[in-house]
Amino acid sequence: MKELCLPRKMQAIAYSLLFCTFLAGCGTGALQQQSSSAPPQATQNMTVTQLRVGGAPADQVFSFEVTIGNPISLIPVGGGASSMIAVNMNRLELSGTAEKMQALSVMPLKQGSYAAADITIQSPSLTYAKTLLTPAPVTLIDRVDGADQTVRINFNPPLTVGSNPVVLNLDINLPSALVTDKSGNITGTNFTESSFKFSVQPVGVQGRQQDDNGEFEDETGKVIEVSTSGFVLQTGQSGSRLPFVVDGSTTLPIGIHLADLQNQIVQVEGFTRSDGTLFAQHVEALGRQTTSQVEGTITVVGSFNIPSMLEFAAQDGAGSGFSSTQIGQDFLVDISSLPVAAFATDYGDCDMSGLASSAINFPFDSAHLKAGQRIEIITESGVSASQPIVPIQARLQQQAISGIVSNFVALPGGSSSFDLLLPADSYLTLLSKETSIHVLTQPKTDYRDADVGNGSAIRVRGPLFWTGTQFNMVARRITQ
Repeated sequence: MKELCLPRKMQAIAYSLLFCTFLAGCGTGALQQQSSSAPPQATQNMTVTQLRVGGAPADQVFSFEVTIGNPISLIPVGGGASSMIAVNMNRLELSGTAEKMQALSVMPLKQGSYAAADITIQSPSLTYAKTLLTPAPVTLIDRVDGADQTVRINFNPPLTVGSNPVVLNLDINLPSALVTDKSGNITGTNFTESSFKFSVQPVGVQGRQQDDNGEFEDETGKVIEVSTSGFVLQTGQSGSRLPFVVDGSTTLPIGIHLADLQNQIVQVEGFTRSDGTLFAQHVEALGRQTTSQVEGTITVVGSFNIPSMLEFAAQDGAGSGFSSTQIGQDFLVDISSLPVAAFATDYGDCDMSGLASSAINFPFDSAHLKAGQRIEIITESGVSASQPIVPIQARLQQQAISGIVSNFVALPGGSSSFDLLLPADSYLTLLSKETSIHVLTQPKTDYRDADVGNGSAIRVRGPLFWTGTQFNMVARRITQ
């Protein structure tokens, strides 16, 4: 536990990277020169399947770490041998990708209907904000660990895998697993069947895919293999190895050839083809081969009364000096030498038509940073807990915020605006002292059957801007 203005000590919890290995039946794929990482092809009675994991956020929690035990077992209807989804030792942080399913692997999975799944959760750990009222109100950041558990999830109706490529989504519902005391303080976790939801989606139609059926939005990681037809991206500390193919329509960084991407940190926009292969539409290089990137939540702006010093809770990262042991750890970030041009916003597929040039309502620079915002830091000087990170870029990331709709106004062209009233125990309220954010929806906002009207309880995902007087968010996705 700590007061908000002081750096937290390193939480030395070491775990290996996650890598969902291919099941039996994996054939050669598009990256034929790199067969060890080739996307699998369907064989008899096997279907190309993409495994994705996500997590529903809890208001207080801004970092939720978990290890998925090996293997995940899918139990067929009527009995018989289970289908095993093998996973290596791993460490996942899920709050940073709330309301966005992250891809972990591509594998062949046996066709058929499944009645249940057995999943083991190991060493769950979370970091959250709370208020201590005596002797004077002060915001604290605390860290809580939970116990290992194995849970059976029964499917009703059964989960069916046919012959066409699919996306298998595993959604972990953190709020249902929290254990609290009489004062509302989080004391641990207790995962039950209701804490997990498996679903199967067919690969979506190109141009209309979303996070749960094949879309790749702002997929950041390190290129670990390159061939003449594509590359393999290792994303952050999840350990996932995603084999992307490219063609003449792929946009590569100016002046960079495909072979030059080896060992670079890049950001990929793309989609899943109907045959299950992953296609990279746009590739952006975030730095040289010595570059590191760290994603996380700002907890303090102006640490030690130095305006240019930030405290930053790491949620993911890759490159020199960053490992899975540093997820959940505090870092200091010194932005004093960062020029205005080095600040950027990762909009992904967020509809910013007519808005991106409005620096007044949607600013992101050294003068418009606020505790509670999720950002990504790019550095070429390495990552160390003993000294401040000196970035060469700072990038605003999308995040998910829960609240109650108020002051809803329908706008021309299919847009709308409203205020999202934050829960009193929301980490965003506790860190920033703000009680609401102003949300603008766009014609291309992804509504997931959410009822958006005054009094509705919803979650909104998008980039969160600080104007100096209020939070503004452009809605990428809205869920109930």
